[in-house]
Amino acid sequence: MTPVLLIIPVSADPGPEAVPVPVSDQELPLGSVDAPEGEAEVQTGTTAPVPGYESTPALTLSEPDTAQFSTVGVTWARDDAVTDIVIKIRVKDAAGQWSDWIELGVDDIGVAPNPQAAAAGVLRGGSEPHWAGSSFGAELELLTRSGSQPHDVQLILLDPGSAPADVDPQSPDIQDLANAAASMPPIYSRAQWGANEGIRNWDPEYASTIKAATIHHTAGSNTYSAADVPAILRSIYQYHAVSRGWGDIGYNVIVDKFGRVWEGRYGGLSSTVIGAHAGGFNSYTFGVSMLGNYDVAPTTGPMISSVAAVVAWKFGLYGVNPSGSTTLTSGGGGTAKYPAGRAVTLPTIFGHRDVGSTTCPGSYGYAKLGEIRSTVAANMGSGLRDVSPSGVAAVRAQSGQTTVVVRGTDSGLFTRTSLSGGGWGNYVRIPASAADGAPAAVSADGTRIDVVVRGTDGGYWQNYAALDGNGIPAQWRGWYSLGGKFTSAPGVGATGPNTLGIVGRGTDGAMWQMNWTGSAFLGWTSLGGSTISAPAVQGQVVSGSPRYVVSAVGADSRVWIMTANGRSPGATASWAASRFSSSLGPQTDGASSATVGAGTLSIGVSGGASFANPTDGKTIALGGRVSSTVALVRMPDGSVWAFARGLDGQLWMTTWSPGSGQASWGWAPVGGQLI
Repeated sequence: MTPVLLIIPVSADPGPEAVPVPVSDQELPLGSVDAPEGEAEVQTGTTAPVPGYESTPALTLSEPDTAQFSTVGVTWARDDAVTDIVIKIRVKDAAGQWSDWIELGVDDIGVAPNPQAAAAGVLRGGSEPHWAGSSFGAELELLTRSGSQPHDVQLILLDPGSAPADVDPQSPDIQDLANAAASMPPIYSRAQWGANEGIRNWDPEYASTIKAATIHHTAGSNTYSAADVPAILRSIYQYHAVSRGWGDIGYNVIVDKFGRVWEGRYGGLSSTVIGAHAGGFNSYTFGVSMLGNYDVAPTTGPMISSVAAVVAWKFGLYGVNPSGSTTLTSGGGGTAKYPAGRAVTLPTIFGHRDVGSTTCPGSYGYAKLGEIRSTVAANMGSGLRDVSPSGVAAVRAQSGQTTVVVRGTDSGLFTRTSLSGGGWGNYVRIPASAADGAPAAVSADGTRIDVVVRGTDGGYWQNYAALDGNGIPAQWRGWYSLGGKFTSAPGVGATGPNTLGIVGRGTDGAMWQMNWTGSAFLGWTSLGGSTISAPAVQGQVVSGSPRYVVSAVGADSRVWIMTANGRSPGATASWAASRFSSSLGPQTDGASSATVGAGTLSIGVSGGASFANPTDGKTIALGGRVSSTVALVRMPDGSVWAFARGLDGQLWMTTWSPGSGQASWGWAPVGGQLI
């Protein structure tokens, strides 16, 4: 039996139950420049001067000792004439150290119809909420450059609390709500981030249809961990619903930097529920916000992929063309660029800055709109789902070192090689690499590494280098186009030295094969099938005949396996379902069976990683929490090294020993930031 990396469920105790988590808030009054309240004072200018306004009166508040909080915001009595103000804050940590001054943007992103709140007069203007992490003191400085002075200014300090489920939210609750041109990505529910429905005082209202998607960023910090995300969402929810008087969180969905999608506005993800995310343009739009500040840091690949996936699904429900335009009528007010009643023609996927006086979704986020549009179009055009957009690769050199291949946050490919004395060398960029997906790699005899990747043109590209005496790739030979158009990352195997079998999913959902015979590339040839993942490819020689064993996840979430010719490409056996289910896609070790010998041990992940035996179906849990397919390196003694991207974006590894029958030690970070 050929060793195949399978994505299988891991037997484990149930995770912590998600429960509503109350948020504690402190509201500290400042009044106004004309009539300061409480401890507020008026000074000339700000500590970090605003050019041209050094002599302008600034409203300030210093609270060096407060109850613990993690999120800070500033609100004031709602007044559309308050427009051009500068808000600067800094916070103090548990060690008594003050942060640098941070400028908060005005966040009048618009209020969906909320007659109850309007009648009660609780709607307030305000800044964006800023996630500061655990803090115990705050200082605020506010000045007006033009327009009216704000009144009834309040400094809002929020403590979102914590819950065991924050660290381990388990699998997303919301999956496959409706059929569409593109599959719905799994989405974590409001309950999973601890939404306290008791503070939601807004009855959902609905538009007649969806015409466009508005892309945002939440601003705030980019250094959050995966475990921070539920608390950040609770803070935004409290700030939007209570501090601003909107009655609920403004965005329809939120996507974190790890690529996880979270339910936002109450009222149904597949519905036309009206959010509060784009002043004057909330009706007929679907608001998607990227968690973080993408004016100061680049977006991540998993996040952009998930933004495109959720927009493609939503557009598929309502027949929206992602490459087209639509006409929306401004509702006016707040920071809207257009007065009420003005008809505005916009792309169907537009940034908040296109309709509001804001930098949202940041310079880096806005620069990704073209990629989002093309990815949405590709997802809708093919109707194909890809559960394995992220992965790593690894090979073992003849000298004994292991080299991993990863995709960095700039989409370049990097290698890192283990050192003979222990530890790892530096990450080294593969020259001229620009990948649109996970890399695949193989080393048939440990003297050379071949890398295959999908390029930005949608085709596959191949490069190779010799492995030197220290196992380090040397003198990359340059990228060679293999052509084709593909909708998944590639898989690659070898049946012996100077051979390759390359497989990928085409635009028709079927797998296609190309072989390198040592002197020529042959292909592309269809292997048929209908899959939702990138493939795994394992070379095998049986009775002197080379073949490739190909595995991929089918629409039923099971791993399907077939064999293909090792000489001229083409199927030699039909696809057959295995007993294993899959959540991220299969992957094999990067060597030919002629080198490592055919085995029965496989490896897989489903949140945590596991080995699986295709013969008897038994599994061996490796634990961990991973966010990519797993690279596998099999050692001569039968032990296995496993590599995957963790929830924090780093590369992590663990080992398994056949002697102990379990993981030799826990997952350890190898470093880097991957997509």
